[in-house]
Amino acid sequence: MTAVLSSVSADDLASTVVPPGRPPGRDLLTVEACPVSPDTVVITVCGEVDLHTSPSLQVGLFTHLGYTRSRLVIDLTGVGFFGAAGLTVLLAARAAATTSGIAMCLVTDARPMLRLLAVTGLDSVFDVHPDLAEALSGLGGPDG
Repeated sequence: MTAVLSSVSADDLASTVVPPGRPPGRDLLTVEACPVSPDTVVITVCGEVDLHTSPSLQVGLFTHLGYTRSRLVIDLTGVGFFGAAGLTVLLAARAAATTSGIAMCLVTDARPMLRLLAVTGLDSVFDVHPDLAEALSGLGGPDG
């Protein structure tokens, strides 16, 4: 698995990744990145993460992992459904982040997502915060 796609430039950081073949406005999943400091990128995920959309999540996360220096925040508050395929992507992203020395955390306050993490035991693997402000504070804030 490649952590960085060589064809993506730094100018693509604010792009939206959507499932291939979906008409505009009908996206099941969007993945948007916003650098909040030179060292911190917030990736906002909105929609449904399942077997069909998890490849888009993977592309979005791994693309932006390559441009993150030390902190990656994955905001899942806009996710309505999160399946097992999404957990696989998050675990792979966590492994890549750890290997690269990048601190990674998740943002979610949704009961279904928190339950999924608890049932799978991943609540002790991931650093999970209920909101973006707490996540940024827990990582030393956007200014470091």
